[in-house]
Amino acid sequence: MEKRVKIISQSELRTNNWTNSKGENVVISSVQLEMSDGNDAFVAEVTDQKAIAINNEPLSKEAEYAVQLKMVVRSWESEQTHQKGKSTTIKVLNIAKI
Repeated sequence: MEKRVKIISQSELRTNNWTNSKGENVVISSVQLEMSDGNDAFVAEVTDQKAIAINNEPLSKEAEYAVQLKMVVRSWESEQTHQKGKSTTIKVLNIAKI
């Protein structure tokens, strides 16, 4: 999905570490962007090198951006309550100032 948006807010860089199934240490960096297309406001996640770049040079709240997004739907089940649900994450694939 592609949209023209303005940035409302930008989170600090977050870093998560874990060990994958091969026993390798994996580090994921991310920044959360709250943005609006003029009708709707939503939060999308930027990861890895793009997140580090955005953290080092924050996006302008005054500028308009062209953003390419991907929605990821994940099913989950609580280990404690066995409640089931779905969550949607919006990922930023590309972002460029217009």
